[in-house]
Amino acid sequence: TSIEQGERWGKQNATDGIWPLPMDVSKTQQRASLLLRAEVELKKARTPERVKRLSELAKLVKDAQAALDAQPAGRMVYAAATEFNPRGGFQPTKGKPRQINVLYRGDILKPGDPAIPGTIPVFANSADTFQLPEDHTEGDRRAALAHWLTRNDHPLTWRSIVNRIWQYHFGRGIVNSSNDFGRMGELPTHPRLLDWLAAEFRDNGQSIKDLHRLIVSSSTYRQAATHNEKNATIDGGNRFLWRMNRRRLSAEEIRDSILMVSGRLDNRMGGEGYYLFELERPEHSPHYEYHKHDPRDVKSHRRSIYRFIVRSQPDPFMTALDCADSSQSTPTRDETITSIQALALLNNKFNLAMAEYFAEDLQQSEQDLTSQVKLAFERITGRTPAVNDLEALVQYAQQHDLANVCRLLYNLNEFVYVD
Repeated sequence: TSIEQGERWGKQNATDGIWPLPMDVSKTQQRASLLLRAEVELKKARTPERVKRLSELAKLVKDAQAALDAQPAGRMVYAAATEFNPRGGFQPTKGKPRQINVLYRGDILKPGDPAIPGTIPVFANSADTFQLPEDHTEGDRRAALAHWLTRNDHPLTWRSIVNRIWQYHFGRGIVNSSNDFGRMGELPTHPRLLDWLAAEFRDNGQSIKDLHRLIVSSSTYRQAATHNEKNATIDGGNRFLWRMNRRRLSAEEIRDSILMVSGRLDNRMGGEGYYLFELERPEHSPHYEYHKHDPRDVKSHRRSIYRFIVRSQPDPFMTALDCADSSQSTPTRDETITSIQALALLNNKFNLAMAEYFAEDLQQSEQDLTSQVKLAFERITGRTPAVNDLEALVQYAQQHDLANVCRLLYNLNEFVYVD
């Protein structure tokens, strides 16, 4: 090796330029011939189609790298790990599960037999222990549980999924107790339909999007919510779906719909969440000041599923709209009608800001006030306004400006309810 240090110790002064050659020069010539032939074959293989494909792949790699670079920097998190630097009594397990014993009467000083990886023995003709090798890891145990849950003949998984999706569309599942398919739960109203949907979902790609499409294209879903006295006498609770249930949008759906009609909804998927509050004194006793949040912050104009949820102090606006308590499991959300909801939709800072954005977007889309009001009504309800409704709204806009008409439209039943 040469020492790269200044002129004196450069390569040209540290070597004599002489190196050994093999005694048989033919081998060197043969190797050069092989290299030349390989280069010729490589040029033949670089057809225009392959060159184009390589260019496309290079672009995909570049785009993927750009997407990765756009992701926010990682943050420190506290999570379970099997490999880490030993510290005191905390020693890494390197994936090997530690032995867990059944405790006699729950006493940690009286360990019993080792707890074997498996499930609760509740299903007939189903093994309740996992067949794992002696040297299995924690990952093997989790994989065994995942395979057990998603096996084709599992009696709960597929029925539970389709029942929950059905509930989201109709307000009530085929099994009304969607969190309990056991003895304490309710019987399905349409057991054969539940089994058919579960089999269709399981055997045709397990696509939730396809399941949504199947349900919403059915004649049952496309029924009107019109009342029928004769049918109501037989089935007043509409358990057998002789009409469509009138369903109010959830709190998240209302907020997202307001963002959408106002032209402010950011549909980007993934990435970090956002705050709907100002965080104060995080070092000791954090204060979540929802009233100090700026609703014009573009970071918060994403779908509500990405918002940061504080279990101990929920968002007052979302709570007023019957948003579920995130500190506990909520199989079915409550649906109330209160004056607080109307006041929130009229006066909340978020709605005031979105109404102004809505009005600005309408003014850019249409020239005269009547056309602007008509377009606003169509966006909110999905239909053309009646003549008398349009006249009343135009008159209101002339007196109180277009933004206040938008606030008024947010409160329409046609906006917050699905018939």
